[in-house]
Amino acid sequence: MKKIITVGITLLLGLSTIGCTAKQEVMLGAKVSQEEKATKAEEKNTIENYTKLIGLSKEEIIDVMGEEATPIDEGGLEFSNAGIRVWFGEDGKNVSQIFMNSSDIDFNGARIGEKIEDFKSVFGKSVLEDTGSAYSNFDYEGLILHVQYDPSTKQVIAVYLMDEWE
Repeated sequence: MKKIITVGITLLLGLSTIGCTAKQEVMLGAKVSQEEKATKAEEKNTIENYTKLIGLSKEEIIDVMGEEATPIDEGGLEFSNAGIRVWFGEDGKNVSQIFMNSSDIDFNGARIGEKIEDFKSVFGKSVLEDTGSAYSNFDYEGLILHVQYDPSTKQVIAVYLMDEWE
């Protein structure tokens, strides 16, 4: 009788361990999935990915952004989830500039809300700078990175990515 009870207890303990392990694996899988989602979202919020939007048509950018756009001034569109606004070239057909003011966007290590010096250390010498108007323009892969900052704090408040400087 003692043997049967011992075997029964051992069997129950073994089964409960298997159940815990399976539950832990499911929880670990969920954790990995959340980490993967965070990594994918972070990868999407890089300056490299926003450069790919320049030149897209209205239909293409709406499709790529995956959210409903709100019309804004001068024929532009706002994508509030992404924290960007876009405007189209003179023909009104292709994206020619993107306005970004989200601190979630990674500019190769610099972010909105940081100092203009952080952008200078990442992008090098500006191709055009106006300290009175508080902006610096950088050449970025053949595009213009127009960085606006607060003149008193030198803190970056917004960035435009443009196909040309007017």
